Amino acid sequence: MAVCHLKCKMKNVKLQIKMPQTRQLKESIMMLMLAIFALLFMGTVIFHVLEGWSVVDSFYFVTMTATTVGYGDFTPTHTLSKIITIFYSLTIIPFILYAFTAIAKFEVERVYQQIHGIERKQQEQETELEKTEQKLEINKRLLKEQQELIRKQEKELKKQEKVSREQEEELVGHQKKIKKAEKEIKEQEEELGVVENIVEDQIAKELKIK
Repeated sequence: MAVCHLKCKMKNVKLQIKMPQTRQLKESIMMLMLAIFALLFMGTVIFHVLEGWSVVDSFYFVTMTATTVGYGDFTPTHTLSKIITIFYSLTIIPFILYAFTAIAKFEVERVYQQIHGIERKQQEQETELEKTEQKLEINKRLLKEQQELIRKQEKELKKQEKVSREQEEELVGHQKKIKKAEKEIKEQEEELGVVENIVEDQIAKELKIK
């Protein structure tokens, strides 16, 4: 867990370092694009004035010159125009190349940030998964403890039921003994009554004889 958090922090530090670089690249690209458009505008105006071409043709010429295509359908005819074209090409072509390089680097940085963002999300998901697994293990352990406690309670309940049944059986036995004793007492009382009757009859007979 600690190693994973450390890696995440290192990745975040790298991302924070990359963000200012990306912002600087974006600003550099904006400045380069402004400079390129300014040079294209200046070139269009210069060749429109010097060569007498239309604005569209002048813009077409400076664009072809800047991109190093040069179809040859438009060529400077004046000496000054040729000199300006040389210096113009030496000026704008490096700007174009540097702009393309900056754009490519910006795209690489943007893709890197996207990939890093995906990796960071994966790491966060892995961390959450580890936490969830730990919670699940804790819940499993608690569930086992509860199951063991329930088993113990069931055993105790069974023991209590067994004791209760034994006590009921003993109570039934005592009740049977009590009924039997009551029956014996009743029989003895009947026998005693018979004996008393016999004794009374004998006493009565003796009194009559006298």
